Amino acid sequence: MTSNITKKTVFLTIPNYIFASDLLRTNYIKYLSGVYKVIVVSPIIGIKEVNEFGYFNSGNILYVKRNLEHSKFWNIFKFLRITLVNEFDNLNYFKQFYLRDNFKKNKKRRFVRFLGKPLKTILTADLFTSLERFLMPVPKDIAELFISFNPDLIITSTPGLNPFEAELIISANKKRIPTVAIDFSWDNLTTNAKHIRKTDYLVSWNNIMKQEAINIHKYLPEKVFVSGPMRFDSYFKNYETEPTRDEFLKSKRLNPINKTIFYTTVTKAYPFQKQYLKELLNLRESRRIPYVNVFVRIHPRDEYDNYREFFNCKDFYFEKAGNEIIDENRNKNIEMNKEDLLNLKYSLKYTDININYASTISIEACVFDKPIINIGYIGIYGMAYNFDHYEPVYKSGAVILAKTEDELGEYINIYLKNPDKDSENRKKIFDNFFDFKDGFSYKRSVDFLYKIIK
Repeated sequence: MTSNITKKTVFLTIPNYIFASDLLRTNYIKYLSGVYKVIVVSPIIGIKEVNEFGYFNSGNILYVKRNLEHSKFWNIFKFLRITLVNEFDNLNYFKQFYLRDNFKKNKKRRFVRFLGKPLKTILTADLFTSLERFLMPVPKDIAELFISFNPDLIITSTPGLNPFEAELIISANKKRIPTVAIDFSWDNLTTNAKHIRKTDYLVSWNNIMKQEAINIHKYLPEKVFVSGPMRFDSYFKNYETEPTRDEFLKSKRLNPINKTIFYTTVTKAYPFQKQYLKELLNLRESRRIPYVNVFVRIHPRDEYDNYREFFNCKDFYFEKAGNEIIDENRNKNIEMNKEDLLNLKYSLKYTDININYASTISIEACVFDKPIINIGYIGIYGMAYNFDHYEPVYKSGAVILAKTEDELGEYINIYLKNPDKDSENRKKIFDNFFDFKDGFSYKRSVDFLYKIIK
């Protein structure tokens, strides 16, 4: 890279702690700030939080804390987008969304959607973005930041899925400043399609997501880059301090002599999760499966105390993902730092079977070729296996869905006896979802920026 690139200035938006984990607790911010002057714009992180919580800082980084200005405006457009945008109704997620009680029982939403039917061909996500652009004045503080720093590029985590980033994307569009989204997840282009405010460029995990951007959202191919998922870079690197299997399991108070089942929960919105833990305990105690360790990783947005009834079970270990950060309003937030990302790597690497509900953990487990059992088949919860992002994984044969307690026991026994079963299918998912396997996704994500602002 030539030296004049260091004179370029980029804004990096961090709307919540999920993206703080991915972009500020990894090598991304270090590499980015080594090439550009970086203005980190966030509602949660200013210089006070940098000092208190140890975020990376240097002479090339300035942290600016600001709040969303037009919250009512964005709430109105959230309602309108969910209700009136029809162009993505062919996606499985939205076919199932309209069957849910929270839509069917919302008379206001159903009535507005009925009124909008004659105009459904023109009520697109892009139209609503145009309306937002026309109606929303550029917030005064954003205008002042643009004048003060004259940014060459606005880097957002997602293509405007949340109001904080949408406000910056639309403001940048008005000022003719290019925008790029770099950290959206594998389901965002489908399950969150209605909320996308298209950035000028995208940096995606893989070619699957690139094709979704082109086919669903009409991005030009040359506007979409593939870097690999930065969040998982540590999976492809070896560390001198890496523990052995025995050391790791002992650190979790688990017996290394036993095989270990790694049970990963999802958010507290899914109440069925304890049921499967009870079934797992019953299977072990009734000896329908061998005596195994059960290692439960509780999702950052799940409630740790909900599992208290299991805490005294022998060879059960519970831990909550991430580290708790209490903000200035005394709200509890969870953020994953480098140590927690490595902890998840070792959790996948040193356990024998993963059990989850339609989670990203499935493709992560494929990195380590670990057998995967899916749960959550009850009622509407079973719909997740037909969602557009997850259906290819489910139909690939890389995972298997247990629909009863007996099936759960049967599949555990099969995989404990033959962990190589379905390995070829898992390797196909691994290859399809990870175009790069070198641990340098963060570097590619930054290097692509040169093509935008050279």
